Amino acid sequence: MLKLAGVVILYHPDLSKTIENIATYANQLNKLYIFDNSAQPCMDISKDLAYLKIPIEYISNGTNEGISKRLNEAANKATQEAYDFLLTMDQDSSFEPGAFELYKRLVDDFNKDRVAQFGVNSDPKHIVIVDTPLYVESIITSGTILNLSIFKRLGDFDENLFIDFVDVEYSLRANYHGYQNIIFSNVIMQHAIGFLKLGRSLKNFKKTPRILHSPIRVYYIVRNGLYLLFKVNHVDKKARKAILFDHMKMLKNDFLYNDHLGRVYLNALRGGFDFLINKMGKK
Repeated sequence: MLKLAGVVILYHPDLSKTIENIATYANQLNKLYIFDNSAQPCMDISKDLAYLKIPIEYISNGTNEGISKRLNEAANKATQEAYDFLLTMDQDSSFEPGAFELYKRLVDDFNKDRVAQFGVNSDPKHIVIVDTPLYVESIITSGTILNLSIFKRLGDFDENLFIDFVDVEYSLRANYHGYQNIIFSNVIMQHAIGFLKLGRSLKNFKKTPRILHSPIRVYYIVRNGLYLLFKVNHVDKKARKAILFDHMKMLKNDFLYNDHLGRVYLNALRGGFDFLINKMGKK
């Protein structure tokens, strides 16, 4: 059986919805760490989840420490407490009934010696659902089950990135060192990416939903994308170019349809400038 801890990272959450999301997987864990990056701590969340009957450790210092640092802290805590694997979750991710039990069983039955991390299908509209595991180049943070023994060999998540591309960098690093990233496409996870707005196509003038980001996220996507492309030498260059191209295409919608176009362009320029002067971490 898996010795599995979990971590969920909060940032100004909708508390009732976040509690519902956590309840879809937490009872399958041996322990849950809750790291809160909010300015105002959500101290009551441990009490609200007490019915799950698993140990819950809540950590907050009232500041936004980003994703990579919190993941490193959780991985180190889980390792010190003799867990072998760590589930990493966003506050807005959840599983349908039975889905996480299936996921856990599939991981438990798999030969994990060369697998750095497992993942699930967070985009069933574009990822074909099959019964066999898929070997992929990159896995998103939310829904990942991290192999902690391999994590110790690969090293920490890159805290220069703060947020955005943290998962991409680690996935490509794992591949570069001969480890595997595997997803089970028949395990579906509900996961929110950005926010949606109707935008009119320049080709056919039809309105369709577009994924948009806050201006500060545009800053991190631009800066960290450039960092991954030009500064990270321990991952395959061809692979990172392909993945970066796919991610950068997301910004097209922000540059056309975002309600805060001025701030979007300013943050994109600032992201490029900060990359050039090697200003990383938190903006």
